[in-house]
Amino acid sequence: MKYIFITGFVLTSFYLNAQNEKYIFPPASPRGTISQVFGNTQIEIEYERPLARKRKIFGDLVPWNKVWRTGAGHCTKIKFDKPVIIEGQNVPGGYYSLFTIPNPEEWVVIINTDTSLYGSYNYDPTKDIARFIVSPKGSGRYYEALTIDVDIIQSNAKLYISWTSLQIDFSIITTTAAEAMKFIEDQLFTDINKDPDTYSEAAQYLLFQKEHLFEGLKLAQKAITLNKDNGAARRVKMEIYEFLQLYNDALNEIGQALEMEKNKQYEKEETRKSEIKYWQTHQDRIKNKLDKL
Repeated sequence: MKYIFITGFVLTSFYLNAQNEKYIFPPASPRGTISQVFGNTQIEIEYERPLARKRKIFGDLVPWNKVWRTGAGHCTKIKFDKPVIIEGQNVPGGYYSLFTIPNPEEWVVIINTDTSLYGSYNYDPTKDIARFIVSPKGSGRYYEALTIDVDIIQSNAKLYISWTSLQIDFSIITTTAAEAMKFIEDQLFTDINKDPDTYSEAAQYLLFQKEHLFEGLKLAQKAITLNKDNGAARRVKMEIYEFLQLYNDALNEIGQALEMEKNKQYEKEETRKSEIKYWQTHQDRIKNKLDKL
């Protein structure tokens, strides 16, 4: 009898708990986050992503000429860990809210210091730190959910805001180029730094940027002077010469690299053969370019 009572009690408790079980229904506007490094800077974005759900969005759900949270729920937030320049305006590193004022012809984009707001209620323009105008355009595809994404352009970025068939974008410029060139001028052009890999990496950076390429050649040569077996620096020199269409100089660099590989000490002969094949492949490719001139 006692056993039956206990069993009945347990079953009753289970039934009652089952009746009160909680289910987490998906939100109407799922939370979105972005974390991206470009150049020397990290950007983080937090926003709630409303869905169109067959509604008319711009000019209706999102009125024209009114401040919009650029999302749903709480205001959209954007964070930079270093100072940036957004559409020509200086923005110190920090945590900000992102608002927009949509219009069929142009949008106002606002970077504001108040990140505590729900929506755009109590938005205070005196707390704006940047404000600029961009032109909307077709998105190229349909976006059911509001989408913010970041494209990397060298050491800088472009931020895109897209919803339904409409899109805006704006540029974000980092301090990477200025910092890199200051380091190169202060530490490398002065010969203070004695690390060959640093010279090689600096030359590679200039090659990626397609800027100051003759200075890049000097930096790569300095890396070789500090370490005659620096294959990475020789590769950078070859690539810079090739980009400048100085093919004979590129072939001369390859010839020196092949000679280096013949005399270099390797634990396994297979490694030497692989490196020689690597350089010979580039040699054949550049000879082919030279023959076509």
